[in-house]
Amino acid sequence: MNAITGRAGLLARGQAALRAGDMAGARTCFATMRGFWPDDPDALHGLACIALALGQADRAISLAGRARCLAAPGHPHLGQYHEVLARALLACGHGDAARAAIRAACLHSPDDGAIVLALAEIMERTGDIAAAEAAHARGVALGGVPARVAQARFWWRRGRGEVALAQMRHVAASAPHDGIAAHELVGMLLARDHRAEAETILRQRLARDGRDGQARSTLGALLFATGRLRPAATMLRAALRHDPAPGTANNLGLTLMALGEMAQAQAVLADACRAQPGDARIALNHATTLFESGQHAQARAAYEALLARSPAPDPATLARARFNMGVATLAQGHLAQGWALWESRLGFMPQHPAAHRLPRWQGQVLPYGRRLLVTMGQGLGDAVHFLRYVLLAAMRVPVVLEVLPALRRLAATLGQAADESELCRIEIITPDKNEYRGVACQCDLFSLPGLLGVRAVAPFRPYLGQAAWQPRRKRAGPLRVGLCHAGNAAYRFDARRSVAAEALAPLAQVEGVTFISLRPGRNPGTDPAFMRHELAADADLLETSRLVATLDLVISVDTLAAHLAGAMGCPVWLLSRFGGDWRWSAAFDAAEAGQAEGICPPVSVSGAAAGAPLSQWYDCVRVLRQPVLQSPGPAWQPVIAGLVPALRAWVAQGGGSDSDGFEFG
Repeated sequence: MNAITGRAGLLARGQAALRAGDMAGARTCFATMRGFWPDDPDALHGLACIALALGQADRAISLAGRARCLAAPGHPHLGQYHEVLARALLACGHGDAARAAIRAACLHSPDDGAIVLALAEIMERTGDIAAAEAAHARGVALGGVPARVAQARFWWRRGRGEVALAQMRHVAASAPHDGIAAHELVGMLLARDHRAEAETILRQRLARDGRDGQARSTLGALLFATGRLRPAATMLRAALRHDPAPGTANNLGLTLMALGEMAQAQAVLADACRAQPGDARIALNHATTLFESGQHAQARAAYEALLARSPAPDPATLARARFNMGVATLAQGHLAQGWALWESRLGFMPQHPAAHRLPRWQGQVLPYGRRLLVTMGQGLGDAVHFLRYVLLAAMRVPVVLEVLPALRRLAATLGQAADESELCRIEIITPDKNEYRGVACQCDLFSLPGLLGVRAVAPFRPYLGQAAWQPRRKRAGPLRVGLCHAGNAAYRFDARRSVAAEALAPLAQVEGVTFISLRPGRNPGTDPAFMRHELAADADLLETSRLVATLDLVISVDTLAAHLAGAMGCPVWLLSRFGGDWRWSAAFDAAEAGQAEGICPPVSVSGAAAGAPLSQWYDCVRVLRQPVLQSPGPAWQPVIAGLVPALRAWVAQGGGSDSDGFEFG
């Protein structure tokens, strides 16, 4: 080998491999150099860089120190030797030695921008902020986009966000083709919730370089976050074609889940799991697709595997995995175990202020005159479902129940429907200026069944409303049917839960029925045209319950209206997505015999093996499940097809129920 060209070629290839992150290739080049020239300082420096990158800081110190000693006083790379030595010393916790080494590097190479930025980093990490700021200023004076970006990052970390943003806006405008600057600016903008500006920067970036997979991925995630689901899916698919990153696949899977395309989401997330088997967040999302696809046992097994990982996932992911496994466990009917796992939600949901001031109730009897504060942390539908357990708790201890204002007047009727209100010691409050006088401890509403030892669904008794719902025989005029076809659009599975207004058009052909909206106000763009609106836009839940009391039947998707009508004892045909909420799983189907004397008319779904079952949670609710997993539009067709003949048969009976339990449809 020619001693000059051979060495130069090996050194160039080794340095190129090092810049590309190819540690094996770089090691081969530098080790070959040492085979020919054992004391070559450049080879030793290259091996020191590799050792530091691989976390072998002690070895990096040894190699860099030897390179520094072997180099001639005027060696052109001596500053770089001191730099890697400084970084290695800092990694080992030797702050003073690291500062000395990086200062020596600057003495040898005062105009090397990379070394000056290393000085700024080491000074900041060792607490000399003034020296770090001066070094950043020196780096900017030497010129170059990296120095300005580094200075902006420094300001950002020091809490000078607006100054950092101004710097990055200037850098991005003066270097429009620099992808690093553009992505740094976008990151800062998104951290400050400047979404529109971030989107503009990303679209400009893609106009300049359509192959930038990171820009497509970030834009797709931004579109998803702002509710533009279909454009988000298109953008994320394009991002995967340019850069098949598991994080992008994860975001695409979440977007497809939100669109209701569960089979596609499951396939995408399964691929992402195979590509990144160590990413617990992707595994968690994949397990969720299994649950939402009706594969409850497989989902539970996936959650168990996630919880058994070593090392364990981060605390937030671990808490969500436990919570989700609790949901899957509840869906299989195992209440005691499910409630215990469900408590993991307290690890990632916002804590009520009282949780920091009062001890958590453990189910014990309280001293005389002391009360339990019960707070709410989830949606109104969940709250209505779990209010039954407040009655049970109030038989053990006096309760102060804190509810949202919309629920306050309805919550005050707890127990009235079954003439149990006099037995209960419950004060209803709202989260305003209340000092919780006489309160000894607190708990979340959704912790009550676990704390009370609930292991089975108790026989149902209406527990909300000013009086239990009563059937009206031989009504004059059309039968009144409450209709709620959509829930809160912010719910991540709303695309599967809600039914498009046009899909309900066949119901308008049923004569002898007046459909009444159970959502306050009018929503002209989303409500079926044949619905009557009787609730004011500002109606609270007590007013809604009074409307329910005038109805013969409620048809509702899985949302607040179904729980409210059920809690009052009003018959409900509940439209449940395939897989569905854990409450409506087959584990909680009730036997027909003895269920409220058959007040809820039978109905069947085309393609289902049997008629819609009654629910143990509310013996007046029939669960109409989608028979197969499909996209949201086609999935509801057999359910709606079952409603129409059942309604006609029910109208023909004059709104009465069928005591023999035969199936309509």
